[in-house]
Amino acid sequence: MWPTIVEVQDGMGLHSYGLFMLSAFCVAFLMVHYRSQKVGLQPDKLLPVYLVAAFGGLIGARLLYAFAVEPSQLIADPMSLFSASGFAFYGGVIGGGVAVSLCARVLGFPMWVLADIVAPAVVVALGIGRLGCLFAGCCHGAVAPVGDAPSALFSGGFSGGEIWLLDTFPFLATEFYGGVGRLHDVALYPTRMWSAAVGIGWGCTLAWLWRRRSFDGQIAAATLMTEPIARTVIEMFRADHRGYAIRWEVDASWAEWFPGLSQAGSDVVSTTMGLTTSQAIGMCMVVFGGSLYAARRRTGLPTVVTHTAAEDDDLLDLVDDR
Repeated sequence: MWPTIVEVQDGMGLHSYGLFMLSAFCVAFLMVHYRSQKVGLQPDKLLPVYLVAAFGGLIGARLLYAFAVEPSQLIADPMSLFSASGFAFYGGVIGGGVAVSLCARVLGFPMWVLADIVAPAVVVALGIGRLGCLFAGCCHGAVAPVGDAPSALFSGGFSGGEIWLLDTFPFLATEFYGGVGRLHDVALYPTRMWSAAVGIGWGCTLAWLWRRRSFDGQIAAATLMTEPIARTVIEMFRADHRGYAIRWEVDASWAEWFPGLSQAGSDVVSTTMGLTTSQAIGMCMVVFGGSLYAARRRTGLPTVVTHTAAEDDDLLDLVDDR
């Protein structure tokens, strides 16, 4: 819709996708930085965690996208992992999660305490990242019914697309005149807007629930059990090429009800339906989250004494005096 905010020359400039990705990282880091003080972690010592989270997230996002969408290219040219485009959000979550877990273990941070702090920040970051998808045109929805009287929200205010107000479900649709998506000049389900709203809203809710948790790991487990379900529902209306993890044949009428599940591997609604790679990973995350909740629900919360840097200096002076 607005892929390039400022163009310098030959495609170089300030691109909206990169801007929102950077914003997502910054907001997540700020949320973790603020909340870490509440559990006795010194925020300044979390800098290595931020660095490995960013690196692991980017590598994981690129790797999962390559395996899900273009595995043959990755096998033929492994360096395409770094030279080609395309990212998968769950790959970023997995890659970043593994990197942060290893870093926390090496540095001696309490893993489940840190996981509860990080989880809401990650969900909010996913929502912000989806705004980048909206402006860039990727991760788009399937063709949406427009009803009898669609009206343009911006009336040509964006040169790359339009947002339509509808009198029937989904009540809002997006249209792109070009860009990285494969469906242009037609009204589409606003899957990016749904994902952004759910991500930011649910992430803030998880941050609010953090103060009411009864054991370490509870917020992380709740995130794993709920976010994939929301994504699975939204992906029923997505039509970008994501590839299938599991597929099966269905009647054509069923395929029309869930266009996102029948267009994940082709340009048109077909009788082949299935679970995308992200949906399959999401279902595994739900099971893992439920197991984590059951395993840790009796552990409770440790007694944490929060302190300031000045109090740390006083404590060191006291030890030296002794």
